[in-house]
Amino acid sequence: MLRNWMLTVLALAIVGSAGLAQEVAPPRRKPAPAPSGGTPGAAAARPPAAKPAATSQTLPDPNAPNAPKPKPLNETLRGYLRQIKGVRLERSDKDPNAIVSRYTATTGEAFDIVVVYSPRKKMVGMYSYAFGNIGQAADPEGLQALLLNANEALAFGSFFVDKEQDIGLKWSLRTETPITFEAFQTVYLGLAAAAKEYAPQIARRMKRQTDDGDDAAPSRDNGYDQPDAPRGGPVRSTRARRVSNPQ
Repeated sequence: MLRNWMLTVLALAIVGSAGLAQEVAPPRRKPAPAPSGGTPGAAAARPPAAKPAATSQTLPDPNAPNAPKPKPLNETLRGYLRQIKGVRLERSDKDPNAIVSRYTATTGEAFDIVVVYSPRKKMVGMYSYAFGNIGQAADPEGLQALLLNANEALAFGSFFVDKEQDIGLKWSLRTETPITFEAFQTVYLGLAAAAKEYAPQIARRMKRQTDDGDDAAPSRDNGYDQPDAPRGGPVRSTRARRVSNPQ
């Protein structure tokens, strides 16, 4: 009995000391969770991504020796004329800015149209002189009235009389903005259509009476050297003068 009692007391003492040790022992700290990828800690912070180096586009230097030079406007105009159906370029004159072209309509009429580029005036002019001289007209007043009425009706082109009384037809384009092929062709063909429409009416007023009362043939002087032109009178305006000074 005594032995059992002693074992019981010993067991209670062991249990009590274990519980006391459990109450006195300090609580263990939980380890800090590892920093997640969404919220990096100070020690594990990722370095900022390197920004791509700024690239600047280098524009070609127009003054560089190998830089492509823009095509001269007179060459552009020659290219436009070659694209228009019915146009033939005449021989090159001394002035590269004066282009002599000959337009032949589908009905057979042909007209010389001079295209003049003036860099100083910033203008491209088109001129036709296929109408004769007003000083040789049989009805000067009627001819002048016809020209004035034509200027009111024409969409492209304007008749004028120069200082030598030659009748001309002209139109101009400004060069501040680029001249497209479509715009150039529209004006060129419009000028040719006006010449075709009014040339016969002007010619009728250029007729002169012969001694027998019949109408003489109208003068064929259109201002450009023609080997078959009549010898009745001097040619007052030559191609050279009109190309160098159309007006």
